[in-house]
Amino acid sequence: MKIKKIFLCLTLGMLVFTNVSCAEKVSEAGKAIAANPAEEKAIETPAAVKEVQPQPQEELAYLKVEAASVSGFDETPDWAPRPDPMAPFDASLETRWSSAYKEGEWICMDFGKPKTVSKIVIKWEQAYAPSFEILSSDDNTTWSRVILLADQNGGTNEISFQPVTTRYIKIVGLSRVNAEWGISIWEIEAYGPKDKNPGELPYDQAFSGKKEKSALEKKREEINLIEGQIVPSPGPIVNTEFQKGINYTSWSTNELKSDMSDYSLIYLSQLGVGEVALMAVYYQDDVGSNKMYYDEKKTTSDESLGHAINIIHSLGMKVMLKPHVDLVDEEARSNIIPSDEWFKNYKEFILHYASLAAKYNVELLCIGTELSNTTHERWKAQWLDVIKAVRKVYNGPLIYAANWDEYDTVSFWNEMDYIGMDAYFPLTNKNNPPKEELIAAWNKQADILEKWLETSGHNKPIVFTEIGYDTVAGSNKQPWRILPTLASQVESQDEQANCLESLFMVLTNRPWFKGFYWWNYFPRPDIGPLGYTLRGKKGEKILSEWFKRLN
Repeated sequence: MKIKKIFLCLTLGMLVFTNVSCAEKVSEAGKAIAANPAEEKAIETPAAVKEVQPQPQEELAYLKVEAASVSGFDETPDWAPRPDPMAPFDASLETRWSSAYKEGEWICMDFGKPKTVSKIVIKWEQAYAPSFEILSSDDNTTWSRVILLADQNGGTNEISFQPVTTRYIKIVGLSRVNAEWGISIWEIEAYGPKDKNPGELPYDQAFSGKKEKSALEKKREEINLIEGQIVPSPGPIVNTEFQKGINYTSWSTNELKSDMSDYSLIYLSQLGVGEVALMAVYYQDDVGSNKMYYDEKKTTSDESLGHAINIIHSLGMKVMLKPHVDLVDEEARSNIIPSDEWFKNYKEFILHYASLAAKYNVELLCIGTELSNTTHERWKAQWLDVIKAVRKVYNGPLIYAANWDEYDTVSFWNEMDYIGMDAYFPLTNKNNPPKEELIAAWNKQADILEKWLETSGHNKPIVFTEIGYDTVAGSNKQPWRILPTLASQVESQDEQANCLESLFMVLTNRPWFKGFYWWNYFPRPDIGPLGYTLRGKKGEKILSEWFKRLN
């Protein structure tokens, strides 16, 4: 794929101390409740703290929220979750609130009556607020600051403070981890001293109307990972095996070790997925830079990768580790200008992940992705040096992920165990073409690949390291299209599903084709309707049916 990056440079916003009254409250039943239109004012308190000091231990009661309101919602067509202010108060990590893309966004909780609060737990999505404040109010008009926090790192914030008796609590984001995002929260929980909140139910009982634990939750409890444990591989990937894969993508340091990620991996295992490609991204500034580096906000940590690999292996699936290099200025990685210095740094980068792959029993290592300018004959010696070094560290099979217009110029296929292709081949020039035309287009492309294998002398199996179509009309014409251009497009689950089914119908009959990895699935289940993910769409049923019947 030429460009798939939708994430820009992480920029911390300036602290904006803005307090906005709750304009609308929404009850659990979803009905709007009139709000007090009077202006509010905040009472200033001491400067922000970085770490919350633990309060004396006391028995806490869970404080159920009766209604909620927000400053605004994310309206991005492909990413926005359902606009529900109560989403962070439903005891579900499958729903979330995502704000508008500006400073000062807030969410306000209404307990329905005054309650004594001493602890707030916030479970952030990757779009977190590094600085935020918690306010309290008796009347939804005049607000007092409870606490101001700065230099936070997302994840789960457990914030304890001196008890305050109040009906309303508001969380106001004062900065954003990425200036191009809003803020987003999976769950918020409020607690207070049990003796000051008589009659409040424990957390589990407060949601007794919620159905019993889901199959995903029960399965997660069965996976008993011991700290420091490395789960054995369920077995090697062999050449006769059809790889039934998906690319599991995250641009966040710790997302892959979250509960939500575990649930999503369990979900994938139940679809019949056999292999999961885990992406790890380093960054370089531009095409002419010689240095790639770990981004503390966006690069998946080794700990998170290790956790995800352990979960995948526990579920009986296998792993392709697929390190990427992306450019900060969002130019395509295929345009990187190589040099001896660049290869020196790239070798260090890929050896790090080769060592990680060896440590965690990874079954397949991808040594590069779409690095078109670096893989032709001019740089063959440098690639052979990289491959030799990797082989000393990692004993499993190797693959390179060539771009769809690069595969016939890669100079080192003979050194690979598989020929990998990010197969975003254009199929037709029509929107929503009949399935018969898509089948014909795939047959034509398969014939081209087959002839290339014969004439090049490469007696290697081909695996599509990436293949995908977004969920819009015309997706077959330019499968590599850049995600932000989708806003004006028309949703078409049928075209996406037909492209996928045509792929299965044609390629599974070619003996040299040994599988593919769909681009893409996310740890988050709530991605909108227009992107590449198949989750909850027509194409997912096709994927699952074919995966379960293969091998």
